[in-house]
Amino acid sequence: MSTRLPLFKIEAILHDHLQPYRCECQPQSDSSMTVRLYGDQADREELTVLGIRYDQCRDAANLVRLAQELRIELYATRSELPAEPATFD
Repeated sequence: MSTRLPLFKIEAILHDHLQPYRCECQPQSDSSMTVRLYGDQADREELTVLGIRYDQCRDAANLVRLAQELRIELYATRSELPAEPATFD
């Protein structure tokens, strides 16, 4: 079974790398974690990721990688797609 850093350290590291977003981490009974990211407005949830394995939270280097993945996912889910596909004449 993988060990992880304490939740307050995980949240602090993720917060440092995901500013201006606030994060909330919740351990799950299956040895995984849920991370929720909130935007400028206190109650506006921007992204929820379920099933983050504890080995992704065992040290600062892994958490920095996780923060990068979360930022990519955040931008991917927030990006606006064009209403119609581009046509080339």
